[in-house]
Amino acid sequence: MSSRSDKTAARLVIAATFALGAVLTHRADAASTIKVCIDSANPTSATDTRVAREALATQGYAMEPVAFVGHGKEEDDGFPVAKFARLAENECALIMGFPVDVNDPHLPPRVEATAAYAGTGFVMVQRGNAPAKALADLRQGSEVGIAQLDTWAGMLFSSHPNIVMHVYRDDAGMLADVAKGKIAAGLSWLSFLQAYEREHAGVGLRSQLLPGAHMQWNLVALYAPASKDAAAVFAKGLDALRGTRLDALIKPYLAATARTPQASIARHTHGPRLPATAQRCGDEKPKAAAKAAKGKAAKSKPPALYTEEQANKGAVAYFQNCSMCHGPLLDGQRGGYPGPALKGKDFADPSYDFHIDEIFRFVAKLMPAQKPGSLTDEQNVDIMAYLLKQNGYPAGIKELTYDEAIKSRVPIRYYGE
Repeated sequence: MSSRSDKTAARLVIAATFALGAVLTHRADAASTIKVCIDSANPTSATDTRVAREALATQGYAMEPVAFVGHGKEEDDGFPVAKFARLAENECALIMGFPVDVNDPHLPPRVEATAAYAGTGFVMVQRGNAPAKALADLRQGSEVGIAQLDTWAGMLFSSHPNIVMHVYRDDAGMLADVAKGKIAAGLSWLSFLQAYEREHAGVGLRSQLLPGAHMQWNLVALYAPASKDAAAVFAKGLDALRGTRLDALIKPYLAATARTPQASIARHTHGPRLPATAQRCGDEKPKAAAKAAKGKAAKSKPPALYTEEQANKGAVAYFQNCSMCHGPLLDGQRGGYPGPALKGKDFADPSYDFHIDEIFRFVAKLMPAQKPGSLTDEQNVDIMAYLLKQNGYPAGIKELTYDEAIKSRVPIRYYGE
């Protein structure tokens, strides 16, 4: 090759190197910011923002917050879990602050979760100057408040016959009555208690995490599979913060975090992780099998658990005893009634993982709210049959019995249109 050719080739190499460097620099700049969705309606949003910003900063990344409101048109409306996947796929790499049950973790469809960075859960709230007691130690007939008939915390009333349920429309009203000594205690989601205490400095409330299944939850970041690199950056950042730095960031939730297993999310939602090459090249069959199983489950028919006659009687019992709180259309707060919906995807979403026995115990032991346990076993079974019919379960030829309903582990799902 001639010297002129050598010089030309060298210039081409230099030019290509500069061009490549410019491209890489541009890409590095673009990749140095990670979009993070923050639920502005969530009381943990300030904590979520701090954790995300500091964790990403340890790895040299900036956070671009993307605010969203985690409820429907009305404040009491639920947030459809399918929206989390759409957020993760279209709006941001991470969604902060999603609570996952420590005992029975479930995630929305089409998303994965990072390791937990904080803990929260349900707490028993009392006046600061009242003798500290557990639910079981409260005197017979003690009124204990609960907001909007939260199902998980509400189930505690059936196992504590010494307390009486006092229903409130929201946590603020319930916590105000606890502070005034109008009721013996209240059951609240820890995040709502923290928000109330921020707005009412010096209110003088004391709380303790409630023991038992479904009472303690981990806070995690959700992400779509396509954002696994951003999730890995966040995970490395969390590891760098673990200890006093992270404790300072999650201080309002530190006591709950100390009691929630931080490894449980990765163990229950992901399982063993394959090397990246194996995930790309060798996972077609597992993915196809999972897709086929999901499709089969979606097409499966719900079981016939009751008779048409039971459902018809249940409709009458429901309208007489339940409709004033849950609405004649079973739409609850969406229809302007104080109780939660008992029909539809907001009630029977798969991510809630409710089963017939759990809902039936709630109905039979705790309802009607103004006089819990006052209906007969037959009325309660008939109402359960009516709820199943309204959620798309077909009628059969065999009656649902009380013993079957209170033991049934058939999942509650919505099979309507």
